Amino acid sequence: MTKPIDQQLGCLQEISMALDPLVSIITPTYNHENFISECLESVLAQSYANWEQIVIDDGSTDRTAKIVSKFKDDRIKYIRQDNKGILRLGESYNLALQISKGEYIAVLEGDDFWPSDKLEIQIDAMRGSDAVLSWGRAEVMDEKGDLLAVLPNDMERFMGLSREEQLGNLLIENPMHSCTIVCKKVALQSIGGFKQPQGLPFVDGSTWLELGLIGDFLPIDAVLGCYRRHDRQISSTMKSSMVRAGLYFTEFYKSLPADVKASLAHEDNDIAARMDRKTREIDYYLGRAYLREGKWSDARESLLKAIKEDNLPSIKAKAILGILCGLLRTDLEWLAAFIDPREGRR
Repeated sequence: MTKPIDQQLGCLQEISMALDPLVSIITPTYNHENFISECLESVLAQSYANWEQIVIDDGSTDRTAKIVSKFKDDRIKYIRQDNKGILRLGESYNLALQISKGEYIAVLEGDDFWPSDKLEIQIDAMRGSDAVLSWGRAEVMDEKGDLLAVLPNDMERFMGLSREEQLGNLLIENPMHSCTIVCKKVALQSIGGFKQPQGLPFVDGSTWLELGLIGDFLPIDAVLGCYRRHDRQISSTMKSSMVRAGLYFTEFYKSLPADVKASLAHEDNDIAARMDRKTREIDYYLGRAYLREGKWSDARESLLKAIKEDNLPSIKAKAILGILCGLLRTDLEWLAAFIDPREGRR
């Protein structure tokens, strides 16, 4: 007797899932009641069905837990922990990594979401590649879901890069949004899991740097994630910590073996100078961040260091203006953007 069509489709889906590698989706969340539904719905809508989503709730005090409980799908695993805070974010990521059963690891924070074909595109691409990680373009959205930008605006320049060129890009300015990334679990395990530098509120750039030392990345010219920009996220509330991340990248570069530095210099003979400039300018950008946070004495101290440092005249001039802004109890953003529109609101 022929099975009903819905049973036939169910059997086909089970066969397909058995053949497709499992993707473990790591979703850290904290007080994301306004966004977590769209996050989970975007995973449920994936055309690629063989996934598990591990939601690590860092002690949310809003309705996040109640909202997640409404999603009745065995592939969604919800774990609530006492609040550890952003400076222990790596522990949440690595807890999810330890629990995960997938061959691939994807990252989707609780305030972000995915296009429906994201996993299908990336897993198909990685099946035929030795790359340890794939990534693509991200749509940047505001709190209401309105599109602000699509980044990077030119993926072509990241295609076909050598490992050294790939690593150089990460050191100077990481072009990859975490919501677009899928990586091989075995590669993550080989570097000891996700890396969170002490005292810094992120795990992404530091982890991708470590992976960049052991394998190639696969850029894909497609929108593979939707990144939410809002006032409560860490990049908005901890500006000075994000600026201090620049010091981590320069120290990472300095710690590289001589042969790796030499290979980087072969691909980009200006990289040492660019890293040195990044180090010298850090006090100016740290001072700007402190102004935005209203930490006037810290801002003045950093900006004075920037003036004393062997910096470009333009940096010194903006640092002086920053000190004046501090005396007036205002930030430097409007003036910095007026002087150099490319700077915007860093």
